[in-house]
Amino acid sequence: MPQSSYYLRAAKYGIDALLKQRPMDEGFLFFTVGILASLRAVQHALLNHDSTLSPEHKRAIEAWKKSTPFDGPEITFIKNSRDLILKGGAFQAYATYSYGGIGEGDNFQMTHDDYETAYYVDDERRSLVEDMRAAADWCEKELSALEAQVPEINLPR
Repeated sequence: MPQSSYYLRAAKYGIDALLKQRPMDEGFLFFTVGILASLRAVQHALLNHDSTLSPEHKRAIEAWKKSTPFDGPEITFIKNSRDLILKGGAFQAYATYSYGGIGEGDNFQMTHDDYETAYYVDDERRSLVEDMRAAADWCEKELSALEAQVPEINLPR
């Protein structure tokens, strides 16, 4: 599934870069929108592009679509988050940065340095990064299962 896998790699790259760069404000929003859009593009690429690669791809992807519950936690997260951003105009997520240590002035020693991302679902606070990773893992599992059923096709980039 070359095109859908490409979007999945982009989402995973974004998650890793988010955690490495630890952005706040607009930078955090940029990463969040990009990651969630990439995760949603995985399904769209699968259904609209990868399904056209061969008759085997079409059959496997159509069977996958019929047998896959689209109300599971990962796909629900992907769809709802994307809809809140693109259709609702607001995805209530945030990043926080905290640190602590002992001592003062020249004797200060950092003991912890934390970056956390969160969002809310029905007043329940959830880890945004954990849910993005779970969604990416779900996509990877689904794509791997499909790839085992079809001939390999490498597309030029």
